[in-house]
Amino acid sequence: MTGNRGAAAYENLGPFYDASTLGLLVELRTQSVEDMVRDGEIICLITSDGDHLYPAFQFFGPGLTPLPDLALVLAALDPRHIDSWGDAIWLREPRPELGGHSPAEALRQGGTEDVVGLANQAGTLTAP
Repeated sequence: MTGNRGAAAYENLGPFYDASTLGLLVELRTQSVEDMVRDGEIICLITSDGDHLYPAFQFFGPGLTPLPDLALVLAALDPRHIDSWGDAIWLREPRPELGGHSPAEALRQGGTEDVVGLANQAGTLTAP
């Protein structure tokens, strides 16, 4: 990402955890965090410097549990896990279909069905 647009997107997605901090906060080993990414349970953003960052918005509660049904949404939105930055941006952008809430906010509020439906639509647009 470059320029003001990239900086704005980066700010909207943060704050971030690195793998070791996230592992400590959720009492997981770094390998377990990597397994969660591989299994499509959480998003990992890789920077141009090769750093692995985990946006805090995808977690909730004192135990930093992944958002309810985030894995279902990610499977519909990006089943091949090829655009984690795009997935993160999609999850944070307010949607009129969700009453002006972002998909991440809607998941927090129990709107799984609506969010999965929108993710299916968006995923269809990006399918090969």
